[in-house]
Amino acid sequence: MDARRRTAARRALERLRAELVRVGPARIEPNRTDPASAGVADEDAQALSEMLQVLASQRNRGQADLVARVDRALAKLGAAPEDFGLCEDCEEEIDPRRLALMPYATRCPACQAA
Repeated sequence: MDARRRTAARRALERLRAELVRVGPARIEPNRTDPASAGVADEDAQALSEMLQVLASQRNRGQADLVARVDRALAKLGAAPEDFGLCEDCEEEIDPRRLALMPYATRCPACQAA
């Protein structure tokens, strides 16, 4: 990968990280809104509340994972720029179109599928 593509990848990673941080984690609403009550008044509302908590928690976990991947890619660009864009398994160059969509990709599609 040439220096121009590495610079473009760094900019894309920095924009993605800034957007993830700007959006921030999803708010997880508590089941109890009144400290004197226990749970939610009806069972359907309780189930919906729990489902929304799970969804928000999963979104937050996925977002934290993506930020970690972006941070690893930025660190790799800083520490070993010549290795950026190479598959971690087969060491072949990752398709630039894949890196344009996912600048944090660490594997080529074949190795990722395996």
